[in-house]
Amino acid sequence: MSSLIRTEPLYDQIYDILWERILALEIPAGTRMRDIEWAEKLDVSRTPVREALRKLQKDGVLEAAGHGRFVLKRIDAEDLRSLYRCRAVLEGLALRDLRPYIRPEDIARLDVIARKTDASLAARDFLTAYQLNTEFHGEIVALARNQHLKMLLDTLRRLILYARSSLRAMIEGDEALTTMYAEHLQRSQEHHRAILAAITAHDFDKAAVQMEKHLFETAEHMAVILSKAIVHNENAKRAAPRAS
Repeated sequence: MSSLIRTEPLYDQIYDILWERILALEIPAGTRMRDIEWAEKLDVSRTPVREALRKLQKDGVLEAAGHGRFVLKRIDAEDLRSLYRCRAVLEGLALRDLRPYIRPEDIARLDVIARKTDASLAARDFLTAYQLNTEFHGEIVALARNQHLKMLLDTLRRLILYARSSLRAMIEGDEALTTMYAEHLQRSQEHHRAILAAITAHDFDKAAVQMEKHLFETAEHMAVILSKAIVHNENAKRAAPRAS
């Protein structure tokens, strides 16, 4: 369990803890979050909790419900499209920024990630493939050495991770949706290979165009899967027997 022991401002520590719990799906979408309740849980005063909740609201993951209350937002298909379209432009810029910094060992590291992803997909280990997918993108952003770009992407990436973690939980146990998600991961890996080939050839403009295309297509694929998952879950709820 996370503890408040770092030297950062208290509200930043609480903010990080709440994001950890949101991404771990320990706080389900639609949950009402009150400063007084989280102050009690974390054994702190209400003021830093309120500041942390407001910071999460600015990130776009919480919606204000009045009187110190917030609701954890449900990310819908249109939200997902918007997030990925913003990310596409920023990660394209990251690739264009690689030119002065890329080294052979950096390309080798990206290739290792791609090889591990191939192995995970072959083993139908989709969770590991998803984590490696995220690592591939994170490595590119880190290599660009653009801190302003990284800060902008950090918020987007957290929201996207929240949406994708929620989606994985929604499709669990549904063979058709799981197959769609597996096909999406396979297409993503093909895109990553094309991006890596362009980086290896030091054609960073081509790599940027490939990345933008990849993330625009990902936006559409993920939005379709999410829409189907939402309908599936709503139908499952309606079909479930009600407690007497």
